[in-house]
Formats: sequence, structure tokens, C-alpha cells
Amino acid sequence: MTLAQALLIQPPLLLHGAFIDYPYFTGLGLWHAAAAIRERGHAVTILDAFALPTSGLISEKSEMIRLGVPWATFEDRLPEEQPDVIVVANSPWQKARLASAELALFISELNARWPDVPTILADCDVGGMHTISWDVSFLDELGMDYGQRFEAEAVLPELIEQLAAGEVPDTRLVVGVPKGDDLDALPLPAYDLVNIDAFHGFMSRVSRANHKQEIFDCTPPVMAIKTSRGCIYKCNFCTSNPWEREGHTGRRYRMLSPQRLREHLTLLRDTYGIRRVVVLDELVNVNFSHLDHLLSALEELDMRVDFPNGMRADRLTSEQVRRLAVRTPKLSISAEAATERVANEVIGKRFDLEATRRVAHWGEKAGLPIVIHWMIGQPGEKRSEILQTLNTAWEIFEETGARPLLQYATPILGTMLHQTVTERGLWTEREDRDIGPLFQGQPCFQDKHGGDPEGWTARELHVAKMAFDTKLKAYKPRKVIMNTTYICNNQCVFCATGNRLPTHGDVNEQLKFMKMRREQGYDLIDFDGGEPTTNPMLFHLLKSAQSLGYKQINLTSNGRMLMVQRNAEKIVRSGITNLLISLHGPNQQVHEEQVQSKGAFRQTVKGIANMVRLCKRYGVGFGVNVTLTKTNFPVLMEYGELLSKLGVELCNIQFVTPFGKASAATQPDPAAVAPSVMQLIDTYGDRIKFQVINLPLCHMPGYEEYCLGDIFKLERRMVFVSMEDVNLFDYLQSRRRHEAPCKSCFLSLACEGFYYFPDEWHDEAAARWGD
Repeated sequence: MTLAQALLIQPPLLLHGAFIDYPYFTGLGLWHAAAAIRERGHAVTILDAFALPTSGLISEKSEMIRLGVPWATFEDRLPEEQPDVIVVANSPWQKARLASAELALFISELNARWPDVPTILADCDVGGMHTISWDVSFLDELGMDYGQRFEAEAVLPELIEQLAAGEVPDTRLVVGVPKGDDLDALPLPAYDLVNIDAFHGFMSRVSRANHKQEIFDCTPPVMAIKTSRGCIYKCNFCTSNPWEREGHTGRRYRMLSPQRLREHLTLLRDTYGIRRVVVLDELVNVNFSHLDHLLSALEELDMRVDFPNGMRADRLTSEQVRRLAVRTPKLSISAEAATERVANEVIGKRFDLEATRRVAHWGEKAGLPIVIHWMIGQPGEKRSEILQTLNTAWEIFEETGARPLLQYATPILGTMLHQTVTERGLWTEREDRDIGPLFQGQPCFQDKHGGDPEGWTARELHVAKMAFDTKLKAYKPRKVIMNTTYICNNQCVFCATGNRLPTHGDVNEQLKFMKMRREQGYDLIDFDGGEPTTNPMLFHLLKSAQSLGYKQINLTSNGRMLMVQRNAEKIVRSGITNLLISLHGPNQQVHEEQVQSKGAFRQTVKGIANMVRLCKRYGVGFGVNVTLTKTNFPVLMEYGELLSKLGVELCNIQFVTPFGKASAATQPDPAAVAPSVMQLIDTYGDRIKFQVINLPLCHMPGYEEYCLGDIFKLERRMVFVSMEDVNLFDYLQSRRRHEAPCKSCFLSLACEGFYYFPDEWHDEAAARWGD
């Protein structure tokens, strides 16, 4: 046997910022391979871009990031001595076009420097992260000589020996398939060949960059490990055991013995100071006893652990959840679907659906935060099944606090999901390489053939996820809406508080409420009315909000008193961060018909002109509100023209709600008005940011994102002058209801349906609200 000097390279990674999995740990497979190569007697050097003194996360153009170091820095680290063989670690992120183009340039420089040294592209796959299928054509694209697919330990040392001896292998691509069932027989990673301190520095810079909200903490000292390889299940979206899907036969699942587990963890703790590990097993709880042995070793050594890959809920016991609560900051569960057919027939999960809810309750009882992975948009999945998954995810979240993580079913080359989508011709835009942004960002196929009412388009699925994520983001209350007064110098025909006693609020009670909510974590506050500028205590309230530490202080006004320059300047310097002025028509006749006050139009427009100028000068956000009625919506385009001339850059388009003085006689038909709103957005959307408020989302197909701000009413607590305190979303929901079309609507979870006025709803309204 000819012994070789092998240079193993983990190159810098250029990848999209919306990546999936854990590329910071992609070097783990190379470290395992290095140990196996060294065990055969070869001399091994590792050059790891993630373990250099300046390694970190670098922001690049077009939403890209770089992990490691710039290429020039990396190339300076190449050894002076020529190696016998060069092994370059492959990873799924290298398949992306920009990354592979960079790697090809680097390989060309290696070939120029050492033209006689053979190069090997090696998967060094140990599982736990996705893989993307490739073949000899990828070697040609990169300019490399040989390739090693799947696991490295069994075949890479032999390939290196052949090349070092000057032999020509029978094939350019060798395949590493696990044959034995003894994972203990493989050497532990060659940590001693890596600058572990530099790797910790890399992880520290990644953590401080705070680029992406990970499911685990990147702060060092931390190390990724594998305690098992493979999986016994065959979920259609998963790339585990990739060799099996390409027709090879091998061991599907292997795990370390309890003794080897302790040996590995002890080495990390005692030699490298690691007190926390990230277990990257595809499924760590395939075997009940294996998870028990792992927990026992962690308890014995007093180490912490993260499990970013979701466990199966039906392979967990309540006792294991209790033990996990002591060792891990959160538990990740993979549920995927909430219907039997999709979970077990379409995905192939072979799963007890009730286990997800059961484990979520166990986690709540044990004080262990739970995150649950859900997936929508499987081929053949029905609209009703998608809705059931979304509703179940939300129910479990509200019941237990188990946070849902929602993604699209995304086909990875080599999976059964990819094969199904391709065979059925479901692609909207096939993408096999730059797949990272798709999982959370955009579905790439749809299942709507022949007008099937249970089918769905990629656009519909995207809007469903967008609405779900928005509702989740808005769930935690954080904004106070303070009705400072019910006194007003307008008499708007649709005023939601116009039927209340015209009086100012008790400032002492208001201040106490503001302080209480701030202590509870609320950090946004709106001052509303009536007309707040009529309240002589307004500036005291604004300054108090500032001193209490509210991050955003918003004021809503009709702007009439702001026509006076000194008033305008006093308001803009009062501590507010945002100002909204209500203007309900493009001319005197239309506006004053809405507000029932002579001279109001001139004063409000003058106030807007003053505040556009002053808010820009003082860095205060500014916008305009309009409430649509039967008499002002026909001149909506003229309204847009006026706002554009005034320099307004934000406009909230509000529909009438059935409260206060508003009536069905005031409200225009939303279905008739929506096309005018969409035309306004199309015409002026390049100059003005629009938000649509109080409109059921289904009225704005293709424009749903303009309506999603409505969902943030979930985070708002409204305080009336009487100091009655309500959740704004719930308050408005009390006069909304779902109709028959809502049953199959993807937006029904985030949209409470259609508004009804008491004079339309008669007996039911009277019974429900008493008016």
C-alpha cells in the first residue's frame, strides 16, 4: 500500500441568506473522513475555511452570504508542500450556481498550481442535513478528476491509495454505501487536525451576526455530533439514506453504543471544553433506548444539548420529555401534516397524529418550549387538508404555546417528492440547485388540474403561508391604543366612537394603564380619539410614553389644529415617532360631507402640508388615513393624485366598521370598491405605500399583502376613555362572521370574515350585542 499526503479542503461557502439546515457544521463530515483516512496510515492535513483565525459570516450582494473567509485569504493558507491527493468537501450548498462557479475558479487555480495532483470531490456524508444528487457532469463543471458519493469512510481511503500509487481507478465516481451495522467501528472525528479555537471564533462571529433566527444557539463553545446515521422511515420529502434512492443496498440505520456515546462526549468535554452539543441525527429517537442512553450520558457529564432536526412525537415518552426539559432549551417535533391521508399515505410517515398534541401538552407541563414543523402543499393534498393542518397547528399553539414552523413541501433532487412532482408535471418553475429560498419563500409547484375545487395554485399556497405567518407574528400583544378623548371638532358620519359621551379621559388612570402595560412588555402605543389635539393633557401623555420607554409613539389626528405652524412644530417635537392624519376626500365637498364640518378640508390639507415637511425634517414617520364611504370611493383616483401632489408616502385605506355612528347606509359594497382600490395601488403604488384596513382578504386577489396589516390588530389592546380594555382584534371580530365561501378559503384562519351591521343583521345582532 502506498501511503499518501492527503490535503482535505473545506472551502468557503457562498449561499443564499435564506438557507436551510446548518451549513456552519458542514465540515463535520470532512472531519470524520479525515479520521478514517488517517487510520489507514496516510498523512492528513485539513484546511477548513470555518476554522481559520478570521472565519465568520460575511454579507454579500443580492441576499447572499459567505461563510468562512474571502477566497484570497483562503488561498493564502494553502500549504507550500505539494500533496499527493486533494480532497474537496462537497455540500448541497455547493450545487447552487454562484457557489459552484466560485468553486470551479478555485479548482482551476489548484490545477494550475499542482497540475499533476488528482482532485476528488467528496460528499463525506454523515447525514443530518439535506443532500442533492449529482453525477460525473458536476465533476466536469468544476474541473475535478474524481468524485466520492455518500459516506466516505469505506471508499475514500481506498481511492486515495489508488491515486497515490499512480493507478487509474475503474470509475471516476465511487459510491460509499454503509454495509456494516457497527457504527462504533468508525473512528471519531479528527478534532486534533482542526483549529478548534478558531472554529469557536467562527461560531461566535456567526452568532453575533444574528443573520438568521436558528432553532438552536450558535454561541460557542458548541460542537455538532452524530450519534446515529440513517433512518428507518421513508418520508417523501427527505434525503436521508440517499444511496437507497439511487438503487444501492446498505444498512439503513446504525447507532453508537452507550459506551461509545460516553467516550465521544467525554472527549469533547474534557479535551476541548465543550459543554453543549448539537445532535444532527436525522431522527435521534428512532430507538427509545438510544435516546435514553444519550440523555443518561448528558446527565452524567452535565452537558447541554440541542436537537435541531425534529423528533417524532410518537417515539417520545412523557418521562423523556421531562428529562429533556433539563438538558435542552427547546424541543423540535416534526409533524408535517394533520390529516391521516397526507401524513401516512402521501408523505409516508407512518405516524400517530394524536402524538403531536400529546407531546405539546407534556412540554407545557414540563416547562419545555416546543416547536412543531408543519408542511403544506404536498402533491395530491387537498385544500381542505391544507386548511386542517393550518387550523391544527394554530389550535395546538393556542392550547400549549408550541410554536408552529411552517414551510412549503419543496422537492429536492433525488427524493420521492421530486420524482412525483416531475412525473405529474406539477412544476411552476423547476429548480434543482438554488433551492434554499424556496422552503420558506416560494412554492415551486401547484396541484390544480381540470378546475378541481380541492386543487390549489402556487400563488394561493403562498398567500396562505403569508397570512399564517403574519398572524403568528402578531399574536403576542405589544401595542396600546389609548382613546384620549371623545371630544372632536369633526362629526364624521362613520365615527366608531361617535355615539359615546364627549369627554376627556382621566389622565391619572391613563398614565397608570400605560405604566402597567409597559411593565408587561408592551412597547408600542397609539394615541387616538375623538380628536387627541383637543385634549389639554395630550402633551403630558406623549412625554410620559416617551419616558416610559415605548419604542413607537403614534398619534392619529384630523390635522385641523396642525394647520397652525406653532402647533405643528410642537407636535413633531413632542416625542412621537409616527403621525397619521385623516383626510376623507380629494376636495372640500367630498371631505366635508364625510366629516360634517365646514372649513375642515382647507385646515386638514394645510395641516398635512405642514407635517409632510416637518416630519421629514425631524425623522417622524407620516401617513394619511382615508375611510371609504358610498360618496367618496368614486373619486378615489383624484384622492391619490392629491396625496401624490402633497408628497404623502403612506396611505391607510380603511373600510367602515359597524360600530359607533356607522351604518349600512354609509358603507359601500366592498366587492364593488375593491377594484377601485387595486387601481389606486397600481397607479400610485410606486410613490405611495398603501395598506388596506377592515376588508376581507378575498376581495383583493393578488393584492392580499396590502391587507395583511389588519392581522396585527391581534397585538393591540384598545383602551376606551372609560378605561374599558379590549383586544382590538377580538372587539372587531365580534361583528364579523364566516360565510359559506370561507370554508375552503386558505385565508380563513387569519381573516375573521365579513362585517355585518346591526341594522342588516336584525334579531341576531340585537341578541348578540344588544344594539
